[in-house]
Amino acid sequence: MLRCSNVTFGNMEQLIFPPRMYNFLWAIRNSNLEKKILDCGAGGNTPPLAIFHQHGFETHGIEISEDQIERSRSFCLKHSINLNIVKGDMRNLELADESFSHVFSQNSIFHLTKADTAIAMAEMKRVLRKDGYLYVNFLSVDDQRCGYGEEAGPGEWIAKEGGQDTLHSFYQVNEPNAFFENMESVMKIKNQTDYNNGEYKMAQLEYIVKKK
Repeated sequence: MLRCSNVTFGNMEQLIFPPRMYNFLWAIRNSNLEKKILDCGAGGNTPPLAIFHQHGFETHGIEISEDQIERSRSFCLKHSINLNIVKGDMRNLELADESFSHVFSQNSIFHLTKADTAIAMAEMKRVLRKDGYLYVNFLSVDDQRCGYGEEAGPGEWIAKEGGQDTLHSFYQVNEPNAFFENMESVMKIKNQTDYNNGEYKMAQLEYIVKKK
């Protein structure tokens, strides 16, 4: 699997992306499909779509937060690229069936309730072409944030994040498997990281699957 690397743009600034994006890039490297990719939850200061743009992909992204869209626009202006990130909701993708070769959602879908997650997963699979790849990561119940704040439902907790009430959904180790029925498993990882000598523990369940 690919691990951390960097991307160099015209101004020679080096950008580091999470290992999971390099793992996904590695998984799709030999795909014969058109190099067209969709990110659901695409905004932010350093949009992950940038690594795929650098590798020759036609990139598209949807983002529900205006603030995150503005952050991604600033990034694109700074680096003179267009990642095609627009406002949208992963629970209702206004996109044609099987219109993307590859789809991913990083650190986004676990802000939905589990019921809404099922809807979003169905939408992402709908717009994914046959033989296309899908990456999604979920929060594990072993993540430190699980059980913190106000319980909103089974495995769902609302707590302050950046000064705002924010929902997080947490999953047992095999719980997300149900979202990937009739899909080919390429990679599944439970990724657990301790920060500051164990003061903070992050735990995620990462999936890469292929549409049959």
